[in-house]
Amino acid sequence: MKENELRARALCGYCGQPQGHAGIPLFWVVKIQRFGLRLDAIKRQDGLAQFIGSSAIAGAMGENEDLATPMFKEVDVTLCDECATGKGVPIAALVPVDGEPEEVTR
Repeated sequence: MKENELRARALCGYCGQPQGHAGIPLFWVVKIQRFGLRLDAIKRQDGLAQFIGSSAIAGAMGENEDLATPMFKEVDVTLCDECATGKGVPIAALVPVDGEPEEVTR
């Protein structure tokens, strides 16, 4: 990771402290995605499996459509080692409300 990339990840995305504030020179970069199930596609696939009598055969014969779709663009979050390993950070709290990552301006 180059200097400009490291500067962009200088603060923890959860506690807001600078990386290494706890005396540990480690940090984490977490990629988060949230998916929503497509119930219409699941019902179609399940109906085909019931009609044929085998979910394995229905899987091979079906349209192979997505049964879940992403709800927002993947988000990168930087965490200090203390937050990532010791606090039990709730994942949903790491994602901004609009689903877009916030940029660190330091």
